[in-house]
Amino acid sequence: MKLQPALIFGQNMILQRGIPIPVWGRSVRDDTVTVVLNGYTLHTQAKRGEWRVTFQPMEAVEDTSMTIASAATGERIEFGGVAIGEVWIAGGQSNMEFLLKYDEGADEMHNIPQDPMLRYFRYPQTSFLGQLERDAFPDDGFWRKWDSVENRDHFSAPAAYMGHRLRAVLGVPVGFVGCNWGGTPAAAWTAAEELDAVPALQAVLDWHSRACAELDWPKYEADALHPDKDPPPEQREMLDALMMGGSPELLQKQRPPRPPEGFSPFEPGPKAAVRPTGLYENILRRVAPYGVRGVIWYQGEDDDARGWHAFYDESMKALIQSWRRLWKRELPFLQVELAPLHEGLGKALNYAVIREKQRDVMDALPGVHNVCILDAGDARNIHVRKKRPVGERLALLARKYVYGEMELLADSPRLCSVGRADSTVSLKFLYSGSGLFWKKTSCRPLYVEADGSMVAPEIDVCEDTVTLHSDIFSKAKQIKVRYCEENYCEAALFNSAGLPAFPFSVCLNR
Repeated sequence: MKLQPALIFGQNMILQRGIPIPVWGRSVRDDTVTVVLNGYTLHTQAKRGEWRVTFQPMEAVEDTSMTIASAATGERIEFGGVAIGEVWIAGGQSNMEFLLKYDEGADEMHNIPQDPMLRYFRYPQTSFLGQLERDAFPDDGFWRKWDSVENRDHFSAPAAYMGHRLRAVLGVPVGFVGCNWGGTPAAAWTAAEELDAVPALQAVLDWHSRACAELDWPKYEADALHPDKDPPPEQREMLDALMMGGSPELLQKQRPPRPPEGFSPFEPGPKAAVRPTGLYENILRRVAPYGVRGVIWYQGEDDDARGWHAFYDESMKALIQSWRRLWKRELPFLQVELAPLHEGLGKALNYAVIREKQRDVMDALPGVHNVCILDAGDARNIHVRKKRPVGERLALLARKYVYGEMELLADSPRLCSVGRADSTVSLKFLYSGSGLFWKKTSCRPLYVEADGSMVAPEIDVCEDTVTLHSDIFSKAKQIKVRYCEENYCEAALFNSAGLPAFPFSVCLNR
């Protein structure tokens, strides 16, 4: 075993300022390893072939270096262009993985001047031990700067938009570590002990156990020996069309023949990306304990597709707690609620429930804050091509709750109290700013019932309160109000910062 730092350490990396900086890797047994960072030197022994040093917290630096040397082998590895600033994990599935080149604002982002202090590292998508060493990952596993079109196109779009906002405000290097994989459930990113401890998640473990019991094991192991091949050009073209919002009908007509059956990371099995705890073990634990400020998370579509919506809050609480235990810190967790979707390129089954569960997680755990994007959906495309509001709203939450701008209006309006009097129902909201406003939409966002009959009330909006008026209310024993609790909906209520209100439903009895 030669000197080998962990993959995440490399040329142009960004390290987290203000907290201890761990550096680790492998070498020959009992080797003396010397690490020099930003002028500071540490020595350690590679007991059992593994080594680790931890530097004291450092201030932001735009250009420094790291040198790692082995006394036993004489090897010396030097990484230049190292910066120290702010680092976030960009986690989740395809809408976080979503490359900037597919975003509707890509051309505009390409016109932004080069910024070498904004960088992105995506960890290779590996789902089993040995895959990282066996397979080739030409687009991943190294730090990209915001300079060339090629590099910009391979940024996570939400991370790119968030990063630009943070760079403008903080004035220090900003980097993101991509731990994301489309089509994966929350359980794949969660520690085994957390899954085992939650009764509701036994359904996920049972699902995988049943699937494994039906495997043709010799065939499975034989298929898994062969690395995934690059898709042929026609499949790449189909992927581009899929991400760019091509019609489902056109894609179906142009779909190339399916490849021969073989190993798929999306089918259950002991090496699958979708298996419980698989990506936690093979991606996340290889990134930890790299210094990070917090996590941005966009995921939930796969759990919805698998019918796991009813306990998605338990899934996410287990995930967040396992990540915090791994880093031994209460990492801030900024999660994106699912965008509106009906059916087309993807199908929403219970998105309204998933969003509700995401808010339950926000209420249950400290340091968790949600982005609402009810105004940024696409009825027919699960991969919404407008990631600007996602990234910019994540930046707002980070500025307020992580970087201390507590007066900043960063939260979406949220219902806090209700009341009824005669012919009116009053709905009062937190985070209204200088006042709420109501916007016309092409589909109905608000449903009101009085004793089981639909009502179309007049709507008045003033400061932090929405008032509904109807003569029917004065005689009704029960009034129900429901706002944007559909899989596909269009936001109508916003605060003065242009942030859409969270969905809600209330029932008022006389």
